Amino acid sequence: MNKAYLVYQTDVNHSYDSRNLIGVATTPESAIVIIVDHTLKFGGTINYERLEQLRTIQQTQGYNGVGEFQFEEVETDAHLGS
Repeated sequence: MNKAYLVYQTDVNHSYDSRNLIGVATTPESAIVIIVDHTLKFGGTINYERLEQLRTIQQTQGYNGVGEFQFEEVETDAHLGS
């Protein structure tokens, strides 16, 4: 099965209602690149600690900018409900 990674910018609580889809990636590292590019595009930066959070828990906590970031893995060509 193929996988995709949906990349979001969220509020500080990572609430579902706040999710703003900013990209779709084919690997976790590509998802992180999308996040880094997004922060740079809007004049921000992302430090080593936030990059490690993305690699380990797929989200930032304490991002020094507007909101937070996260990504999630989804299977392609599959039903997403029960």
